Amino acid sequence: MDGGLARVFASVLAPMYLDATLHRRSDADDGFGTIGIAWSDECIRAQLDSATHAMRMTPGFTDTDVAIYVLAADLCDPIDSDCEITVRDQRYAVASVTTDPALSYYLCRGQRA
Repeated sequence: MDGGLARVFASVLAPMYLDATLHRRSDADDGFGTIGIAWSDECIRAQLDSATHAMRMTPGFTDTDVAIYVLAADLCDPIDSDCEITVRDQRYAVASVTTDPALSYYLCRGQRA
């Protein structure tokens, strides 16, 4: 699909989703040979939910893991497991990520960061 359906879902669902922040990780060279971590932030719309059954069956699952649904329409790049997401003042590391067939949202397993 070309993402058109994602824009339709986003226009309908965005009012029900919370303001959130996607933190993208990248390597940063300080110019003196030291590689560090840099974060860039992106405003997103997200919704928290209980972890799914599939998430609960995944190795490394903890009782504090959550499902985080992120609307995909406004994202420039896909979400991956190097990202972190802040929702309701709680920051979560993305432990895994999937998407729906229409590419309208990402379903992330969040672990408290």
